[in-house]
Amino acid sequence: MSKLRAAVPLLAILPLLTACGSRITVQVTADEAASEPVDDLEVQFIPFDRDSLFAVITGQAATPEPSIPADLEQASLTEQDLRDRWSTAESSWNNVRDSMRAITTQLDNLDDRSREYRELFDRFGDLEDRERALDRQRQAAFDEFNEMQLATQQRVDSICIVIDSWEEAAFAGYGDLESDLLTALGREVLADTTDADGVAWASASGGPWWVHARVNTAGGELYWNVMVDEASSDTLRLEPGNADLRQGVRQRC
Repeated sequence: MSKLRAAVPLLAILPLLTACGSRITVQVTADEAASEPVDDLEVQFIPFDRDSLFAVITGQAATPEPSIPADLEQASLTEQDLRDRWSTAESSWNNVRDSMRAITTQLDNLDDRSREYRELFDRFGDLEDRERALDRQRQAAFDEFNEMQLATQQRVDSICIVIDSWEEAAFAGYGDLESDLLTALGREVLADTTDADGVAWASASGGPWWVHARVNTAGGELYWNVMVDEASSDTLRLEPGNADLRQGVRQRC
């Protein structure tokens, strides 16, 4: 038996089992305002709290978990803000260009002596000025983001190598430990992929179960580890409000 398996008592991790329903249904949305479903996303149904197990393993690791320098973490967050600013500027520029293309199509089908043609032509000229201004803004936003990214990337890469090396050593026996837990529970990890409506489900008798999923968004990674006491006819909503938002260096590692 590995040192890791010997060091983590199973009874400290095992949940209190109950016997009840037979199905857990979830729906995943990544944007709380728009409630847009997330499709083609793997959702796992785990019969123990994986995060608690991770915390135990981290606490018993031979060396402390590597820390991220505060200035690098702040620089990474600033870089994300600059990326968002550039993305917004790019979107605004593309929207104006789409409007210009639509007007060009309309003008091609109008008599250039008509009032409607002249009005659309003037509108095109206004949009042309707007497009040039937005083009300058998006380029400036990209240059600012790119400068920050180039300044931090080497340090981020270096700390990620350190973190990956530590995790490889600390969690070397995780697979065997998880197997022991599942054997003790008489269960297995279940998984499903969300459909076009963001819905996934599993035949998960008893409880509790932890519903796990993660998705990258423009604002960071949404991470869910939501406990369900028992299977229910109600749909569990996985949305930004009940997710952990992970940003900064660790999201990039």
